[in-house]
Amino acid sequence: MLKAQGDIKQYEGSDNLNTSLHLNEAEKTRGVAHIEAIVDTMKDEKRGRLITWIFAISILLTAWAYALDGSTTFNYQPFATSSFNRHSMISTVEIATRIISSICKPFLAKISDITSRPITYIVVLVFYVLGYIISAASPSITAFVIGEVFVAIGGSGLTLMNSIIVADLTPLKWRGFINSLLATPFIINCWFAGLIVQDITGTNWRWGYGMFAIIIPVCLLPAITVMLWLDRKAMKTGKINIASCKYDVTNDVADKNYKKLFKDGLIQIDAMGLVLLGFAFSLLLLPFSLYSTAEGKWHNPSMIAMVVVGGILLLVFTLYEMYLAPFPCMPKRIITNRTFICAVIIDFIYMLAGYIRSTYFSSYVLVVKDWSVKNWTYYNNTLTLSLCIFGVVAGAIQRITHRYKELQIAGLAIKLIGMGLFVKAKGFDATTALLVMGSLLVGMGGSFSVVGSRVASEASVPHQDLALVISLLSLWSSVGAAIGSAIAAPIWNSKLPDSLREYLPKPVNETLVSTIVEKATFLAGYPYESPVRVAGIKAYGDVTRYLFVPALCIAFIPLFAAFFQTGFYLGDQLNAVEGDQPKENIEALKTWEKKQDVKGFDRVLEFFNRPLKG
Repeated sequence: MLKAQGDIKQYEGSDNLNTSLHLNEAEKTRGVAHIEAIVDTMKDEKRGRLITWIFAISILLTAWAYALDGSTTFNYQPFATSSFNRHSMISTVEIATRIISSICKPFLAKISDITSRPITYIVVLVFYVLGYIISAASPSITAFVIGEVFVAIGGSGLTLMNSIIVADLTPLKWRGFINSLLATPFIINCWFAGLIVQDITGTNWRWGYGMFAIIIPVCLLPAITVMLWLDRKAMKTGKINIASCKYDVTNDVADKNYKKLFKDGLIQIDAMGLVLLGFAFSLLLLPFSLYSTAEGKWHNPSMIAMVVVGGILLLVFTLYEMYLAPFPCMPKRIITNRTFICAVIIDFIYMLAGYIRSTYFSSYVLVVKDWSVKNWTYYNNTLTLSLCIFGVVAGAIQRITHRYKELQIAGLAIKLIGMGLFVKAKGFDATTALLVMGSLLVGMGGSFSVVGSRVASEASVPHQDLALVISLLSLWSSVGAAIGSAIAAPIWNSKLPDSLREYLPKPVNETLVSTIVEKATFLAGYPYESPVRVAGIKAYGDVTRYLFVPALCIAFIPLFAAFFQTGFYLGDQLNAVEGDQPKENIEALKTWEKKQDVKGFDRVLEFFNRPLKG
């Protein structure tokens, strides 16, 4: 992030608050130059206010529609997987979608840099629509998982591009607040999402997926059209300086050299590295959810081969990124960015612990509470509701205080209290008060932490690296979630059958045990006080203890890491490292440099980046 210590030393002892920090190591790419020209054109356009309103309303409507998606579709998973007699594969769906969505984000971020923001919006929209068409029409669990993977690419791309656009347009002091506003539609949707889910599951769960293949394009196309029109106008008026763009593709397009364009694009987005990383994590994590249905369990040669090959590919990925990648997905200036690395550690462990607890949590609540589908859906949205409300509160506090570090530490502590309440909510002890208060506290603490990590990472890099750090933070967060689901899957699949055998009326019916494991909706269909339902509640309570307690213990790590976060001042700048900066940020950067020297971080990097012998 910094050139050298000399760039900082020249400011020592200076009281000038408007000192210019020349810290940008990277030249502008085409996408960054284009979005800056789009913003300038929008400001200069006579109908600029109208255009701005059309663009903003379209983005907000898209955020609302995607929030409705998030408030409803995950509730259909128990019904969809149970319809194929594969309820235990919820973890497989989670792992697959998390890995694919995480790996695709750096792809999409670099595509937005080497092409443009509107073109990337079109790409993710195609994936999103195609995915929900496949999910809605899926004849088997395999087709359903494939559809969900496509949706994961499109959905994660939509949230990524919305975050990038907000970061392109807003100063640091408003960044957290505006980003949180995009999530506020969840607050509205949660009140009628239960009615939608209840009606959809009562008729055909497939319509719950298929309707979003129509809604999202209608909402997003106006924003894409506005950006394409402004981009074209900026090109005509000469506001885009193509000569200053690094890795520009315009000449290749003009010469119709699409083969070279495609090849150069794959190199620039580090396609080889990201594919290796995707395959490595897929092969390492998927066996944890698949082994229960494999012949011989962990003794199955396929399970062993997947883990071994996954480990080898992870090693190959590391060596490739260190020595061979022309454009590594995590360049040295990003790896040596302490603020960003702290944000990655916090969010990675946050998601890891969260998904150990939550992968089967909605199924757990469906069984242990005698709620209607509507009320069950309302509760499932409680955490999201809390995240959205307190996300806006976190953004407002950041705007007033111009700080984020202290708020993030407080949030992680609050989250620990909420997770502690879930540990107490076991089986018949899972009272409504405990469940609701746990979700509210986890949501409050989580929002304070997530908004802090997002703003911190975006503040720590120049505009050129903005899309990259947003995507990488999301990547490692999603990988943490995938690992959490992978940990939860073998615990659930190995412990639940034994617990059911312990509590079910004797003699135990093995067919009944298998059916309950694979169909949560089957057990929820029994009367609440029936022997089978009571046995299921006790068994579910015992199994979740093995999920909730480890998740609580792991959740202490982000709290510890937050104390090492850099405390930038959130001012009127797009970031804390370019242009005129307040004195607080100059001091923060000097302190960061000194800590790097003390820890010998550069010497560690020299060791790992030394050339291979021979």
